[in-house]
Amino acid sequence: MNISTVVEPSVDLALKKKLERRGTVIHEQPATEAVAARLEQFLSRRLDGPFRIENLQRLAGGASKEQYVFDLTEGGESRRMVLRMDPPGSMVETPRRREFEVLQAVSQILPVPAMHWVAEDEIELGAPSLVCGYVTGAASARDAKKTASGLGTVYGRVLREQLAPQFVEHLAALHTFDWSQAEFSAFERPRPGTTDAVDWRLASIDRAWAEDSFSAHPVIALTREWLWRHRPPVDHVSVVHGDYRNGNFLFDEDRGEITAILDWELTYLGDRHHDLAYAMMDGWGEVDAETGDFYCSALIRRDEFIAEYERRSGLTVDRDRLEYYTVLNMYWAAVALVATGPRNSAERLTHLDAMQTFLAGLGAFYLDQLLAIVGEDQETNR
Repeated sequence: MNISTVVEPSVDLALKKKLERRGTVIHEQPATEAVAARLEQFLSRRLDGPFRIENLQRLAGGASKEQYVFDLTEGGESRRMVLRMDPPGSMVETPRRREFEVLQAVSQILPVPAMHWVAEDEIELGAPSLVCGYVTGAASARDAKKTASGLGTVYGRVLREQLAPQFVEHLAALHTFDWSQAEFSAFERPRPGTTDAVDWRLASIDRAWAEDSFSAHPVIALTREWLWRHRPPVDHVSVVHGDYRNGNFLFDEDRGEITAILDWELTYLGDRHHDLAYAMMDGWGEVDAETGDFYCSALIRRDEFIAEYERRSGLTVDRDRLEYYTVLNMYWAAVALVATGPRNSAERLTHLDAMQTFLAGLGAFYLDQLLAIVGEDQETNR
């Protein structure tokens, strides 16, 4: 079994910086006035004429980024914008330039926030950051129960019927997007027909576990071995969102229209089955109380999802690869929730200490599911 430790250079740099902050940095939420002052200096180096920053305020929500909304007035016109900043420790440790470059590219085909500026280190804004346009919309229905990080977001029958076709259509458009001419300086480009993309992704998760976990865990060890032994070649290299599910897009409830797809921190170039399997995971789904049917991401039945995706994309869906990427997604979730989140809390590197510790319980759920899959496979192959 060939196990690699090679990760993409931009990811390698982000992981190294994470370790450098341990023991040397303790997170303190900056005062709004301090954020405004740094933002003004940042923009003064990028805008030619006079401007004003007004109504800067912290946004609630988000499991890994600190976010602020503000009005930028320039040349007599005012624009609503969002500042996204990395805390010293995040459950998703990736470079902001990757998110920035992908959103610039896919804005041609998808509803996403407009990208304006990116700062890759902490020198100017105090943390790696990006500035993007503000998009109106809500992540959940008005009368829906609000949940941590959007987990378990449900829509109800009417919204489900309106949003599900768009949810599938946008995913199909993303996976068939020709990214070959995009300015992806922060990405390595995997070769079609190889396991390059899988290898890099697996190596980065392995490394996160090695660097963040408090102790060894037999299910993690079994899962790691299973994933390296079964990794499939990527037949068609797509832009992969990495966190495509309910709760990670905004919509206009009155129009029943998706207004923005958010949370691109985990984006990479790889296999479409990653996003498909992720959107189908039990943790995001909803069981209809009347029919007992399971709705992937609380939006669409699994068979309908696959059929509609194949129709819209012209790409096939391989059930074996869906199972592989289901395991890969749960592996990442378990590492993030059981190791990285609690480690950030213990090291006082996050603004969400309580939530990242609380979510470790969900990590135990994924470990149990992983054991059912990889444990059975091990017994079968003895």
